[in-house]
Amino acid sequence: MSVAWSCGTGQQLDSSVAFDVPLTDRHGGNIPSGDLAAALRGALAACSGREVEEAPRDVFGIPVIDASATVHAFVAQPRFQVADALHAAAAAFSVPPEPDEPAELRLCGFLLLDQATCRLYLDTPASEGAPPFGVDLPLRDEEGTVVAGVTAVHAALPVLLLLGELERMRKNVHDPYCRAVYDLVDWLSGR
Repeated sequence: MSVAWSCGTGQQLDSSVAFDVPLTDRHGGNIPSGDLAAALRGALAACSGREVEEAPRDVFGIPVIDASATVHAFVAQPRFQVADALHAAAAAFSVPPEPDEPAELRLCGFLLLDQATCRLYLDTPASEGAPPFGVDLPLRDEEGTVVAGVTAVHAALPVLLLLGELERMRKNVHDPYCRAVYDLVDWLSGR
């Protein structure tokens, strides 16, 4: 089974491109939505103007590019991009863990510090208008490979904050967007 994914403005069909992507891997298992999105971003980045020009058209005249090989290659050997890692880091704090529970920590914003590190700006429901705090997170592992899952921080950060353990990770930096910055890069990397 596959689905066409359209990219473009949606207002002008001549600026749209559709990607035909599989929803299952070569063994019939479902492809996780995050992997599918990451593979599609890779397919879009690698897509050339010539490939779009030569692609078959659907009934609306939109070029349709078969991205099956790209998606299956990604599933076989994932290679995430920095945008995937940043999205995963921010998504961990964007939605409450349970629909009926308020979030312990709320995402207020983020900053890409470099190609290996991001800073998330977080606050708590009790912050009452106080500036958020910043948490530096890794986007790459020790070998330089992009990591798209820093889920441990979502579970551990409220505990570190409650126990006061976060204070020993405080950085001596001035950031006008927050009241304090905590460096979790080494902690998450196991250094």
